[in-house]
Amino acid sequence: MQVLRVLLQAPEFGEERLSSTTKLLHSITIILLGLTSVLFFLNYFYIVSGPIQLGFILIALFVELLAFQQLKTGRIQNARRILVYGLWLVITVFILTVEGVRGSTVFGQFLVIFLGGVLITESTAIVLAVLSILANYLAALLESGPGLLFGTELPSLASHWALQAGYLLLAVGLVMLLARSGQAATAERDNNEDDLLERLDELSVAKAQLEISERNLRRREGVLAAIRDAAELLLRDESLDAAIQGLLADLGASTDVDRVYLYENYEDAQGKLSIRLKHEWVGELAALPPERANANARLEEIGFADWAEILRKDLVVRLQASNAPEPVAGLLRECGVQSVLAAPIFSGETWWGIIGFQQTRWEREWGALEEDALRGAGSILGGALQRRTMQAELNQSELRYLGILQDQFDLICRFSPDGKLVFANDSYLRFFGLRREDLSTLNVWSYVQPTHHEALRRRIASLNQQRPVLANHILTRRGDGVMVWMDWTERGVFDHNGQLKEVQSVGRDIDQEMRLRKQLEENLARTENLAMTDALTGLLNRRAIMEHAEAEWQRSDRENSPLSLILVDLDNLKKVNDTYGHLAGDQAISYIASVMHGSMRRYDWAGRWGGDEFLLVLPGADSREAAMIAERLRSKVSSFSLPNGNTLQVKVSLGVASRDAQHKVPDLEQLLTQADQALYQAKQKGRDQVALAAQ
Repeated sequence: MQVLRVLLQAPEFGEERLSSTTKLLHSITIILLGLTSVLFFLNYFYIVSGPIQLGFILIALFVELLAFQQLKTGRIQNARRILVYGLWLVITVFILTVEGVRGSTVFGQFLVIFLGGVLITESTAIVLAVLSILANYLAALLESGPGLLFGTELPSLASHWALQAGYLLLAVGLVMLLARSGQAATAERDNNEDDLLERLDELSVAKAQLEISERNLRRREGVLAAIRDAAELLLRDESLDAAIQGLLADLGASTDVDRVYLYENYEDAQGKLSIRLKHEWVGELAALPPERANANARLEEIGFADWAEILRKDLVVRLQASNAPEPVAGLLRECGVQSVLAAPIFSGETWWGIIGFQQTRWEREWGALEEDALRGAGSILGGALQRRTMQAELNQSELRYLGILQDQFDLICRFSPDGKLVFANDSYLRFFGLRREDLSTLNVWSYVQPTHHEALRRRIASLNQQRPVLANHILTRRGDGVMVWMDWTERGVFDHNGQLKEVQSVGRDIDQEMRLRKQLEENLARTENLAMTDALTGLLNRRAIMEHAEAEWQRSDRENSPLSLILVDLDNLKKVNDTYGHLAGDQAISYIASVMHGSMRRYDWAGRWGGDEFLLVLPGADSREAAMIAERLRSKVSSFSLPNGNTLQVKVSLGVASRDAQHKVPDLEQLLTQADQALYQAKQKGRDQVALAAQ
């Protein structure tokens, strides 16, 4: 029974996909072995069969046993091919030699073709089907004789052959259908299995990495806690040396190193870079000899000259005694040191010294944790050293600062947000006529004009860390009662929460400067007005009127609003000059300018275009309104009295051009051209009239 159980059990080869295929092949082989054995038993004992039939059955049984043996030994591909190709060959030879196409063995071909498609490939099933059809046709020819194509038995044999061929093709179709659905299911299963295996591998790797990360995290937390505690101690402890010693001890315990040291740089009497030991911590298990290297040493003498270049670049030094060059290796052996890790300490931009680890019990490969610990401690120590240096410098600079403030001509004071004076220099006290002994009782609001109180309060309230400085010019009353212009700059001083703590105010007397500036602005305005005004008429000159015309054209284009131009020409100016003189001609031009002033709308522009010509720019006026304005202007021009008592009769011709909904003009130059052409038409028609530009 045990042997039978072993034979009937499908072999396992580890891979899931291979095992599933093996199980299917194993089951098919067992079933075929059973069916073939039963067939042999029936033919031998109950059915009268010749030795040839039994021989073919035995050959088929041998093929199945051989496939089974290959399967048990792991040769799965061989087992598939032997089972499918061997059985097909046995069945086909049997049909060709013994049974012909009328027997039931043809259904064996159907089974083998189906198995070929399931166990091997679809192509195998197709090839076997085609070969089976050809072999069966040959069997039909052999069975019917040479007269097959014309004999009476051929239709019967042909029918059998066609029917069998149909069965075989049906087998191929079933194979293709089952194979494709099976392949899809197998592919999906394989993909799922691959994904599952991949995820299992990833989970295993992630678990291992998580364990390593947790271990490193615990160590890192210990290092960070040590650095954090040291930072708090260094910031509040007056004893810097005690705080540094505590930091080294915490670093050594949290990183499991044997020695933590701190060296300070200095220059010896010869100006050579040297180091001196300031602090060290040694662990209880450290294997350090009682006699070690001198605490003070010149780097180049002990072979560490290269360290200076590395550390000065803010890099770390890693060193093992086994691969260190001489004489460094000898010095490390003398000190009992196996591994060294060193990092620089910078106080501001200055390389101050070295902080490092030493391992004596084994040769240690330094990792990121130890490097981060050293760098963090070095940064904190550098900051503490810089703070101590800065505090000393601050104490000195504060004395110098107070002296400088007192010597300034500018008014300097500090006051709280509620206006209470905290500090005032001598210039401030002299300006307001105050005494220093009264400073603690004074309020800044008492020396600001009441009309400026609210504005100044708003300005001070608006000070913040993003906008800490404000400046303004205000009239300030001096101690003698005189009002002068002062330039005041307020700078907010904030606490660590961003709250306004004090306001520092600096005042500068700019009264003379403000008066000069005002005079300069007035002179500049007069100069600009002269540069833009025609001296004879007081109207805009040609350049100025063109600038306004260009600006109004741009606005008209932007707002899609009308714009009109009127060119005005004084008729017969030459005759006036020849008859009454050029002075009378100038008076006639001035008279036309005065009439234009009285005829303009308040937002129109008028300018002298040149000689006896004038230009009116009418924003928002279409052609109809412009024509009305031009006609009103023409009608107002009549006569004026000369200084000698004579009355001079004058007339004007006007040309109107417009850009509006009915008149599309591409640019200002074209509009000016149209106005000039209209003016020419008015002159041609007899003068003293208005002409509209032709569109």
